[in-house]
Parts: sequence; structure tokens; C-alpha cells
Amino acid sequence: MTATTTSHATAGPEDLVVDVVAWDDADAAGLRAEQEAETAVRYGGPDDAPAIDPRSIVVTLVARVGGRPVGTAAVRDVSGTDDRRGRGTTHPAATGEVKRVYVHPDARGRGVAKRLMAELERSARSVGFRRFVLETGTAQPEAMGLYESIGYEPVEKFGDHAAFEEQRCYGKRL
Repeated sequence: MTATTTSHATAGPEDLVVDVVAWDDADAAGLRAEQEAETAVRYGGPDDAPAIDPRSIVVTLVARVGGRPVGTAAVRDVSGTDDRRGRGTTHPAATGEVKRVYVHPDARGRGVAKRLMAELERSARSVGFRRFVLETGTAQPEAMGLYESIGYEPVEKFGDHAAFEEQRCYGKRL
């Protein structure tokens, strides 16, 4: 499953454009580096999860305001993959995992993350995904609030940090 369309959207008084880009797009990579640095500060060290395999990425988005990149989000196909709960279970078919949602601090509170998530869901549905899962942590209460506000519900822990008390996992039928 791969999404290849470009999506443009306008929101609020500012011109917000959301584009589908390659995972290795310079703007997306730069925003992910900012996200990783911020996460390392919040959790007291670098993320020790395995690197994301670019071949598993279905869609990567970059949000721009006035041409400036201010946010990114991606989804990878985890259908049929080990959910790493230690019980030998796998994610169901047509399941995408939301990855690396990030909005630059000076663009927060303007609906950029909600727009990114809406576009990510739309793009994923267009190529056949029926479910999204994601993981975040208690040091990111604004992320938990965002996901809950747009219909994500807590699900059983999965993934690389399933054993960590701070981890929170969510899911949503698309």
C-alpha cells in the first residue's frame, strides 16, 4: 500500500498547505530530527527503538505555513507484523502505525497537528487501510490529548516500548 497523491488544505487565517513527500525529503527529515531532539529531552535520553525501515512507510506529510515547513507525520504499514507484545501476536491486515507526528513549537496550537492527522487518515483510507495504531508517552500529554480529541482510544500496549510504564498506545478504525 502506498499513497502517492498530493493534498493541499487551507486552515484558519494562515495558509496551511499539507503535501505528500518522500520519507527522505529534506524538510521531513529536518522536522523529524527536531522531534527526536525534543523527545530525548522529555524522556532523558535518545530513543533506543530500532530505526524505521523506509520501505514500510506508506505516506509522509509535511505541513507548511507561508512556505515554511512547520510539521510532519507519517504512517507505516504494520499489517501482519509482530506487535512485540511477547505473545507471538501480529497486527491485523490493513493496519497502519502513525509515526513521527511533530509540529514546530512556534506553530503549535493552530490546528496543524489535527490537519496532519486528518490528511494522514484520508491518505491511508484511500489506499485501503482500515485501522491506525500509535504509541506515545506520558511526557507528551499534549499528544495524548490530541489523539483522544480526534477519536483515538487506548489499546493494549505494543511495539518497542511496550514494557515501559510511561508508554501509551492508541487505536482508531478508519
